[in-house]
Amino acid sequence: MGELGGQRRWLDGLGWVALYALVWALFTEGAGWTLGVPSILLAAGLSLWLGLRPWHPSLAALPGFLGFFLGKMAAGAWDVALRALHPNRPLQPAWLDYSLTSSSSQVRLVLSALVGLLPGTLASQVQGDRMRVHVLDERQPWEATVHSLERRLERLLAPGDRP
Repeated sequence: MGELGGQRRWLDGLGWVALYALVWALFTEGAGWTLGVPSILLAAGLSLWLGLRPWHPSLAALPGFLGFFLGKMAAGAWDVALRALHPNRPLQPAWLDYSLTSSSSQVRLVLSALVGLLPGTLASQVQGDRMRVHVLDERQPWEATVHSLERRLERLLAPGDRP
């Protein structure tokens, strides 16, 4: 392994340590570092041994992504509140397929996790180029919202993978 490969491996290791430390801090509310530090180092070492690379999000795409996503989350919360206050609001729930356009496994993974935080949607599985989605009302523009989220995730997580 050349000098560049060694430097990249160190940077990847630091990336994994930072990511796992953040996850540990969030889940434990900043406690339990006696167990956390060895666990973080073990997880980072295993990630390197498996040849995994940490995500390198595009900082330029981050503000637009956060604005879009937080706006959609607020709209979803508002929709749920209205439906709770007005239980007679019509629903037309359905299980539907969404055609994935991104070839990035990272984008697909994060998309399937984040879809449940969008207004009236929940992803259940990804098979091939399809993601199964449950929607509260199939008459709502859920597909355009999911597509927009996928495009924004593509810019955020896979800037080098795009043509």
